[in-house]
Amino acid sequence: MSHRRSSFSTNDLFPREIDIEICLKTLKIYQKMEGDVNCVVWDACLVLAKYLETMCHHKPDFLSSLKVLELGSGLGVVGLTAATLGAQVTLTDLPEALPLLRLNINENKSRIGSMGGYAIAESLIWGDTTSEILKEEFDMVVFADCVYYEEAIEPLIQTLQCLINSITKKPTIYLTQEMRDSEIQKDLWTKFYELLMDNFDIQKIPEEQQHCNYRSSDIILLKLTKK
Repeated sequence: MSHRRSSFSTNDLFPREIDIEICLKTLKIYQKMEGDVNCVVWDACLVLAKYLETMCHHKPDFLSSLKVLELGSGLGVVGLTAATLGAQVTLTDLPEALPLLRLNINENKSRIGSMGGYAIAESLIWGDTTSEILKEEFDMVVFADCVYYEEAIEPLIQTLQCLINSITKKPTIYLTQEMRDSEIQKDLWTKFYELLMDNFDIQKIPEEQQHCNYRSSDIILLKLTKK
């Protein structure tokens, strides 16, 4: 998977506030004025983050003390939400994405800590099966809007396979993906979904079970478990 440069100065950034209603906390997420895919808050990230919040509304200890791994964290919306809801979260992305990701973790550290959660950011290159992160045991894996480049699909599947095959604890995986209109994106999703079916039992989470204000017919939410 190719690396894309991601540098920033504070003048390039502006904050976006995301309310976590269930615990009366507001995350401050810094994003860029312009840049590549890991520099803005995508709708699919909000759908997944708010689904986790909805699950905690129904079951308050849903994330409490769970070890959660986020893949392709970008700005960290999903992982930081999980941490603010009590999870112990490792947020991961390419090395060049870490400075902004770590800025967002530091900005929200007091909010996360007050709820008993924890968040760190580490580099993880999909397809690198030697990564120490893949040797850890996680209860849950989350990722949002990560199916965007063809060269990333097979490495992402390899990483997911490592997470479910090389450890004794088999994590539950939640993912969201925006269904875009271009034929290229449709073909990429079809390819990715077929590879998922080879390795996982797939459950589509219906819209009525998602957050009432953060759901869309254009964004699919899936729960994966090992076959």
